[in-house]
Amino acid sequence: MTTLLYAVIGVLTVIAVLLLFSRNKILREKKEAERKLKDTLSDLENVYSEINTTQEELNVKYREIKLNEDKIRKLAYEDSLTGLPNSVAFNEMLIHTLETLRKEESVGIMYVDLDNFKQIDDLWGHANCDELILDVSHRLRQNLDENDYLAKMSGDEFMILSQNILESTDFNEKLKRIGNSFRFPFITSFGQVVVTTSIGATLAPRDGTKADVLIKNATTALSEAKHLGKDNYCYYSEEMNIKGLENLELQSSLTNAIRNESLIIKYAPVYNIEDGSYDTVRMRLLWDRGEKGVWQARRFISFAEKTGQIFALGENTFKKVCEEMKIFTEKKVILPLSKRLVLNYDFRNKLYGIVAETGTDVGRMIIEIDENILISDLAESSFVIEEMLAKGFGFRVGRYGSGGMSMDILKNLPVSQVSIPVNRLLEENETEDVIKYLKIVTSVVNELGENVSFSGISDSIGEDVVKECGGKFVEGELYGPLLTAEEIR
Repeated sequence: MTTLLYAVIGVLTVIAVLLLFSRNKILREKKEAERKLKDTLSDLENVYSEINTTQEELNVKYREIKLNEDKIRKLAYEDSLTGLPNSVAFNEMLIHTLETLRKEESVGIMYVDLDNFKQIDDLWGHANCDELILDVSHRLRQNLDENDYLAKMSGDEFMILSQNILESTDFNEKLKRIGNSFRFPFITSFGQVVVTTSIGATLAPRDGTKADVLIKNATTALSEAKHLGKDNYCYYSEEMNIKGLENLELQSSLTNAIRNESLIIKYAPVYNIEDGSYDTVRMRLLWDRGEKGVWQARRFISFAEKTGQIFALGENTFKKVCEEMKIFTEKKVILPLSKRLVLNYDFRNKLYGIVAETGTDVGRMIIEIDENILISDLAESSFVIEEMLAKGFGFRVGRYGSGGMSMDILKNLPVSQVSIPVNRLLEENETEDVIKYLKIVTSVVNELGENVSFSGISDSIGEDVVKECGGKFVEGELYGPLLTAEEIR
């Protein structure tokens, strides 16, 4: 019994030992499994962390790419100086607008260009002109509304797309408003600057329905506006394309003539009808065009004003006259000046400089301004006359009676001579009426202590009218050919 008991105890002991060993093994395996799980969780956390980091890096990269895309798009579609849409953006907007244009509507394009901007840039420098361009863009914005799309093209050029136009008069008023807004000077950090604009305008569908055609039309109209004297606007017409080619040829020829100093200066004496003497001559500018003949100034001066060539032409002519006045030292010279010359402050200053440089006696120089110029801008013309009188120049009103100037205005002008185109008056009126008119004018002018000169006399009829009116001074083809400086006695 005891033996059996010991056997049972032994078995139980073995079982207990085995159970204990199994338990310990299970515990060890559990701990190992927990450790591996913990390691796995740690690895997963690391992987998750790496994923998050990668995601954040990807987000950063995405934002950088998006930012770069925005910058690239901005460079592609915006002007870097003004922030306005550029030519690419304007073209796309115009194409889209034309595609959605309704039958009852029109769209208008304005091509705006600053006049003489190169001279402004040369004078003030590039940085200052950037400031001016910004001011110009602000002023343009102020004169537009929600139907307008303003874009900055190259340099000093802007394009405006006006949409939803129901009446062309509305577009025309906007054109005028924009042009007039530049009458006021720009107040900049480098001083007060006056800038004018030339604007070319075209309308769709009237002038075309394709974007490239309309832009070309606006460009052509802009060129015509500049030819018309700048500070102006002009609508496109089909005739401009043909005229443009002719103008290019004429402009090139005139440039060469000015550069080569091949224009001819002659003088028309202002004769005393009583004894045939003269103490004053009127400068006449001629252009020998070879097979096309010799052109009088009236055939190309207006064109030179439109193209801006008038300034170089006027400066060269004035300088040559000053040099030739040293040849005939006893005579006075009448110098007819066009509107753009006489009203241009910079040009007048150049004249004063030439007079000083050549030592010319301004007391021998009489500036002639046509009546129509005086009437068109009487206040500024009067100011210019006073300014040049103070410098010593004399003044005469040219072609009096052709522009509707009243006697009262004439009385208040500080001029010393008045020229009346006799033959032109005779062509347009009855001889008796002309004689009555000339007698009145002569009487008034003489009372003012001024001289009346009767010009354009080409036949004996004109001379008889002058004699009938008691006229004393005459000029015209009837009294002989034009003279060179050397022929003046």
